Amino acid sequence: MASARPAQGERSTDWAHAAVHESFADAKMRSNQWKSYGFRIAPDVLARLKERLSADRMSSGNRQLAIGHYLDAALRHVSGDVPQWIDRATDFATERLWDSESTQPSSYRVGSVAHAWVSGLSNALQSADFGRKGTLVISAQVELYLNALESEGPLVRPERRRH
Repeated sequence: MASARPAQGERSTDWAHAAVHESFADAKMRSNQWKSYGFRIAPDVLARLKERLSADRMSSGNRQLAIGHYLDAALRHVSGDVPQWIDRATDFATERLWDSESTQPSSYRVGSVAHAWVSGLSNALQSADFGRKGTLVISAQVELYLNALESEGPLVRPERRRH
């Protein structure tokens, strides 16, 4: 991975922007390694993700950005371990305890790192007695990523590297 999410307590500049640029480039250069996966994402998080995608398409001038690039960026940079994922998911669910909107499945293409992580998520959660709650874990991670993007401001086109 070209960029990594900073460790807890570390300060880094624009890791979330770098992550979406990295995912977009990976999708372009290694599209044969990207696979579809059926995601369920909390409706409010998905709506926020779509708003961010639209804004970033405008600010960066990149109309080819897609939801899959953002999911890939969020999931290839998951930090922590299963207990921490469960804690985040529990906090996420507690904030939405009275929400009644249900999730709808949608397939998005993600890179090999994100695909491997999400493919193993169900078994990891079942082993931790948190089975059938992958939607909460993924939604919490995407929300965390969107918060990081928001703190970094509008997405801009990366500078072109010249040799």
